[in-house]
Amino acid sequence: MIFILSAIGLMVTFCVLSIYVAKASTADRVFSWDSKKTATPPGEGSGVPYLTMSVPEGKRWLDFTNHTAAPVGAEYDFTMINEGVGQLESWTLDMTFNENLIIDSFWNGTYEVSANTIHFTPDKNADFMKHLEPATFGAVIYSQRDLELTGYTIRGRLPLKITDLPVYYVLIVLILIWVIALSNYIVSYARISRLQKQRDRDLLIISQSIMTFTNFIDAKDPYTKGHSMRVAMYAREIAKRMGLSDEKSQDLYFEALLHDAGKIGIPDAILTKPGKLTDEEYSIIKTHTTIGNEILSNFTAIPEIRDGAHYHHERYDGKGYPSGIKGEDIPLNARIICVADSYDAMSSYRSYRKSYDNEKIISELQNNSGTQFDPKIVPIMITMLEDGFTEKIRTKYGAETDYFSSPVA
Repeated sequence: MIFILSAIGLMVTFCVLSIYVAKASTADRVFSWDSKKTATPPGEGSGVPYLTMSVPEGKRWLDFTNHTAAPVGAEYDFTMINEGVGQLESWTLDMTFNENLIIDSFWNGTYEVSANTIHFTPDKNADFMKHLEPATFGAVIYSQRDLELTGYTIRGRLPLKITDLPVYYVLIVLILIWVIALSNYIVSYARISRLQKQRDRDLLIISQSIMTFTNFIDAKDPYTKGHSMRVAMYAREIAKRMGLSDEKSQDLYFEALLHDAGKIGIPDAILTKPGKLTDEEYSIIKTHTTIGNEILSNFTAIPEIRDGAHYHHERYDGKGYPSGIKGEDIPLNARIICVADSYDAMSSYRSYRKSYDNEKIISELQNNSGTQFDPKIVPIMITMLEDGFTEKIRTKYGAETDYFSSPVA
């Protein structure tokens, strides 16, 4: 969008400049000087067309015979210099003097006299002046006394070329900068797109690898098939509703998928035992947290992924395992997984009991809030249960689902 807006801005500026040049080239320009307003006339360095007048040495005389009323005669030479931008075309000149005058002869143009004013029109081959190229003309003039130039007005056109204006080159530089910036953007965008595709591919590989391992874990216990997927979905939703970023929520999804990774090291006879576990068997079951921590010790692609496996059986009151830490000393991801894991266990059928109904689950969550569960997470889990989110997940990811083909959100 920035490139589009800047391109439009450059094009509009260029069009405005072109229109200005076209109008300025056809418009009549006026350059004047009046001694009553400014004593010193424009000269070299003024940046505009200006006029100078001089009388050559020895070219002044008196003639009382032929010019009784205006005996002072002289050859007056005029020089026009164009310091304006561009070429002055179709120009004319009005000159005002301190005395009424009579023109005896003239050259390089035509003169019209009115009292003390001369209107001069240059010859056709001299009615244009290039930049800084002088135009000379003159006349023999009689008056009562020596003439002094008291003012003049130059009229003409100054056709412009767009290349005569400094702003044109500024625009060219800006356009070059825009082209370079756009080229860099296109190159960067292509590179980022390739990196994004590679990242998506890497994420898919990680996701499918984790999912494959998760299926191995769940396959060890037919009663918990789909458990890891459902816990992951619940945990990610809790994280989102708590305001965690999308990146952290997605990381938590993977952490929850692998929260039972340690079960891969628990004997099947204990995992699938239909009756009550002995104290020794229960001690072995509890080691799945430390086994999971060890299994994931070299998995560094996702930060803190070991915490979910290691601490998801810790209790908020400090009576959990394996470390007996409590409160917010328990990593947040483990506290979230703990609630999601417990909900899925209560809502699922087990060999030793039937699944709990929603009323029973809500009661258990509330009764254990602040003891087993983080009291800030329990209300969110209950809301998810009441607004139907959990039921959607249970329907979509029930025991009969093939999880390997499930997309990662």
